[in-house]
Amino acid sequence: MNDTKHKTLEVEVLNIHKGEYLSEALKRQGYPMLPNNAIINKVMTGTGATYMELNPKLSPRNSIVIEPYRSAVENKVQAFDEVQGVFNEVTVKKLTAYLNNSNIKYKKIITTPEGFQTKVLKAAKNLKMNIYKEFFNLYDESDHITEDTDYRRSISSPMKEFFKFEGKALVSATPLKPSKYTLTLFLRHQFRWVEIKPDYDYREDMTLITTRSFYSRVKQEVKRLLDNGSPHVCVFYKTTEGICNIVESLLHDGIIKEEDYKVFCSKESADELKSRFLEHSTDRLELPLKRVNLFTSRFFPSIDINLKELCDVLVLSNYDHVKHTLINPFTEAIQCQGRFRRVFPNGKRYNSLTVIASIPNELKVNSDEEIYRDITARIKSYRAVQKERLNADDPTNFDKDLKRLRLNEVLNPERNGFDRFAIEQLLLDEQVKRYYLSSDALRQAYEDTGYFNVDFQPEEEVVGEDDIYRIKAAKTKEKWQFIVSVLSNIKEDENAVQLLRAKCVEEEWLINAFFKLGREVIEQQKYKDYNQEAVGTDRTRRIHATEIQPRVPIRHET
Repeated sequence: MNDTKHKTLEVEVLNIHKGEYLSEALKRQGYPMLPNNAIINKVMTGTGATYMELNPKLSPRNSIVIEPYRSAVENKVQAFDEVQGVFNEVTVKKLTAYLNNSNIKYKKIITTPEGFQTKVLKAAKNLKMNIYKEFFNLYDESDHITEDTDYRRSISSPMKEFFKFEGKALVSATPLKPSKYTLTLFLRHQFRWVEIKPDYDYREDMTLITTRSFYSRVKQEVKRLLDNGSPHVCVFYKTTEGICNIVESLLHDGIIKEEDYKVFCSKESADELKSRFLEHSTDRLELPLKRVNLFTSRFFPSIDINLKELCDVLVLSNYDHVKHTLINPFTEAIQCQGRFRRVFPNGKRYNSLTVIASIPNELKVNSDEEIYRDITARIKSYRAVQKERLNADDPTNFDKDLKRLRLNEVLNPERNGFDRFAIEQLLLDEQVKRYYLSSDALRQAYEDTGYFNVDFQPEEEVVGEDDIYRIKAAKTKEKWQFIVSVLSNIKEDENAVQLLRAKCVEEEWLINAFFKLGREVIEQQKYKDYNQEAVGTDRTRRIHATEIQPRVPIRHET
């Protein structure tokens, strides 16, 4: 991979007036259509980038728009009579017939990444159509190419074909700057960074709450909003399990009734929730909304939610419960609040925006240098394995080596080379973790977006329900490790220590060991179950600092 250390994309800054659509702003500045070979940072959500490309009057050319999720395809295709959506139910035959329809002058296709690979390209091939010359390719919400590739490798698969198009662009209100691993691709195709900068103050008011009692705080906030007369509370949370916890808790405490909620998620997740008696779960955006509405990440980008009343928005992140729930302030938080399109007479799109985040007790974050070394080692190992594999009688014997070397997560779907966007995702993942190293770090990240006026409300408790939940749910060794981690943070706070003792009666021996021996000795001895003699005196501490005898184990893994 070429070194791009001293190379950058050319930057072009255009402006947009308040109330102006992107099509109007571009034409005013000499662009009749979306610019070619560009990463378009439209900054503001809801300015009509995809609408512009799908509207034959605004963009008189054949177009393929790639959306990250089916829900976005279904949502946007409803606005146009002659746009062909591509998802599971749409066959290659149907798509071929659409492309052959001479009554439609400008063909407009909107598809998922998977639909593009398996149907759009195949239909074009069947018709012997030079799709790369005849169509403009727009990849919408382009930040997801990187953000989602760790669990959905197919999301970046169109990029191999994308660069073959003569006309092409990426667009997002929150695009990611290319890393050293993807920058080469964009420079090779003479891409530039086009920023559509508002010439007015567009910042949104938000409240940031950090807590160690996540689910209690969420329940409290939902109740407060409903009691204050909110017609709709809209909750954005990445985990189906977490959403289930929230709904069940609200129902149990009588805060809502059975008919008061709706969950918007994938079909698979909806089926799972229904099996747990949460019947009001769907994979489609259905209006009107209920009093409490919960959205998984499938509904974070590209969905237009047009309400008749101002809603209240909650964006949630709880790393200690589910690691992938960390919200990126620079992308996902902006996208969530951007789903609400209608501007009310008071100039607002929603009544309030609140982010509730748990701050992990202890979070290991790799530096960019560490990641680069890891990636370099993987690349070197891959090439060595591949060399041996080519000369082997049975190449499949080397598949285990590829898995052992953790190469699968950075290989492309065909497993015949590296996926640059998957590598980029590893860098991004560590960057997002850095925002959550402390409450102040997270506050700073939200302020650095330039998008929010932050009302920061950190809760002061050093041991909360999150800590107790994780301790109780963990298996033995993990439980001990977490208790020691918590003790390392609260050892000067006697009230917090006493609370931990009260909640962890069976681990009293470990708490005593921590204060007598310290974390380093305990970790050196691999969390052995120390007897009272071993932790009872300074003399014993000195004698047993390197050799402490465990007593007969009486506890079992839970």
